[in-house]
Amino acid sequence: MTRLLVIGSESPDKVNSIEWAQPFPDLEAYDALIIDLSSFPKDYPRTLFNNIGVLKRTARIFIRDYKEIFCILDKRFRVPFKKIPLNYSWIPYPEKFKINPMLLGKSKKLCDERFSEYMVTVERWYSELFWEDTTNYSFEAIAVNKRQNAIAATLTINDRGKIHFLPKATTINHSKSIELLVDLTKKEEPRDIPWLASVKIPQLRQAEDQWNRNVAPDEYRNLFSLNHKNFLKAVQLILEDLGIQTLPNADLDLIGLKSNIVVKTTSMDEKVEAQNPAVNQVAKFVEKPNRNEKVIFVANTYRNLPINQRGGKEHVDFPMKLFFEAHKVSFLTTLSLFNLWKKVVAYQISPQEASFLLQNEKGEITI
Repeated sequence: MTRLLVIGSESPDKVNSIEWAQPFPDLEAYDALIIDLSSFPKDYPRTLFNNIGVLKRTARIFIRDYKEIFCILDKRFRVPFKKIPLNYSWIPYPEKFKINPMLLGKSKKLCDERFSEYMVTVERWYSELFWEDTTNYSFEAIAVNKRQNAIAATLTINDRGKIHFLPKATTINHSKSIELLVDLTKKEEPRDIPWLASVKIPQLRQAEDQWNRNVAPDEYRNLFSLNHKNFLKAVQLILEDLGIQTLPNADLDLIGLKSNIVVKTTSMDEKVEAQNPAVNQVAKFVEKPNRNEKVIFVANTYRNLPINQRGGKEHVDFPMKLFFEAHKVSFLTTLSLFNLWKKVVAYQISPQEASFLLQNEKGEITI
């Protein structure tokens, strides 16, 4: 049973809750937190600053221990002579979290089905959310507006714990919205896409080719997984089969072990556009002066569609295609990478030829 604590609001029966001004208990004993910033004190109760310190330490421990924090957003509350808003100072790297206040917004597109029931209750929102580049982070939209900017998002650090930033519900009372979040914490994250197990993996080559011989088919199928950690491992595995040895990289995703190669990966529901955070990360990297690394960008586009339904679609918009060509970035979808790998497995091309293509082509590679 999930041990849950609600901070800043009354909670349903059998769920612990605490007010901001009360001395905080041992938060590490809980499995999940719901933090209601809409009730954050506007004065300076004696215990508040100490509680923020406790919450800051707890947030880092929750990240380390693969736990979740659900945060209801509110306006930034600044303390004189401090740059970081006090109500957001408990977040790891709080200076990287940017909230662009809006007078009113209503456009909304859901990106994470797990939060569908809660986001239905958000008819109006008042902020766009952004996260500046930070080592080993991901900032994935839960919902976006018509400008494709996040209005709700999940911060994940080191592929471990998560902080979910959510706007206030506007179509139900506050008590009911807390109940929805309580129910949400008790639900398991959705399992991977049901069609993943049906992806056919060809018979691997013979032992003399020095290939991965103790790899389960599922590890290759994870090239299309919604789990980023599994997806990244599959990219690394296939590149290794093509002769490109890589290691995890702090700034991007993977770095060549014996060559000047960096690999960036991303997943999205449709095509790659300039607003994608991974694109911004690559752009900053390739525009550095005196850079000589080769960048390979692998995107799991149309991630919810079975791979046999992805053909014939536009996978990268035209401005980004030109950008990749101008900066000699090799861009390919997971489907194209999979098809390239299958050609090698079928002896249609050699691993050396596949590796040469990835390291020397620029722009979109379609296979």
